[in-house]
Amino acid sequence: MAQVLFNGVSAGAAIALVAVGLTLVFGILRVVNFAHGVLFMLGAYATYLFTGRLSVPYLVAIVLAALVIAAVAIGLDLLVFKRFHGLSLEGAIAAIALTLLLQNLAFLVFGGASRGVRGPLDDVTVTFAGLTMQGQRLFVIGAAVVLVLALGFLVYRTSFGRAMRAVQQYPSAARLHGIEPNRISTLTFGLGGALAGAAGALVAPEQALLPSMGEAPLLLGFVAIILGGMGSVGGALVASLVIGIVQSGVSTYWTPQASVWMSFALVLVVLTLRPKGLFGHE
Repeated sequence: MAQVLFNGVSAGAAIALVAVGLTLVFGILRVVNFAHGVLFMLGAYATYLFTGRLSVPYLVAIVLAALVIAAVAIGLDLLVFKRFHGLSLEGAIAAIALTLLLQNLAFLVFGGASRGVRGPLDDVTVTFAGLTMQGQRLFVIGAAVVLVLALGFLVYRTSFGRAMRAVQQYPSAARLHGIEPNRISTLTFGLGGALAGAAGALVAPEQALLPSMGEAPLLLGFVAIILGGMGSVGGALVASLVIGIVQSGVSTYWTPQASVWMSFALVLVVLTLRPKGLFGHE
């Protein structure tokens, strides 16, 4: 059981970074960003280029990948999503089209063969009380905790965070107080992109890199924000851990093929009892 929990928390940590980024973007822009999975994929490939082609240390590559994907996300917002702020359906359609475009571009650049990233902790294993903990998974958990705490400080202890929450709750009033909603929205999109890029960089040593690798994290990220409650960062975090543990348990005690649809079954049960999700406001 302890091994199942550890594996689930490790998987949930990566899902949490994707889900929190989706939640931030939806909370400010009111756009369901289906292109978020592509940012995850680009973060993994950026790490591959930094470590494999430029010989950058893995830890530095994570930071660089997050910054590069943040810049890409800001560019996408300015070029595409800025026109769809508050238009959920149109923005979602634009995001789907953008996803297909960027996936095919990644296929042209990197090809269909899988790539890999070598992490410094790949061969490290910690055994304690019968629990086997892979070094890279421990690192993913630790890094996710640090990033979430840093995000919490940014959102609740800085002027930018106060501006974010003001734009989310009262955009018209925020404008009267000198806050520019469009600027905050663009920076928030970049912040969400940085989280997706960091998540891709963190899991790159554990996964085969493919242009389609962002689809599963995107799907599970959406499951997490629906389960936790749309717009609730805390709900997304809790739901991500629940999904990770459920998937780990189903994969261990039943079959890995059933892990994804069990997550959807869990969402259906919760939404039947709480239509707004675990932490959604009625």
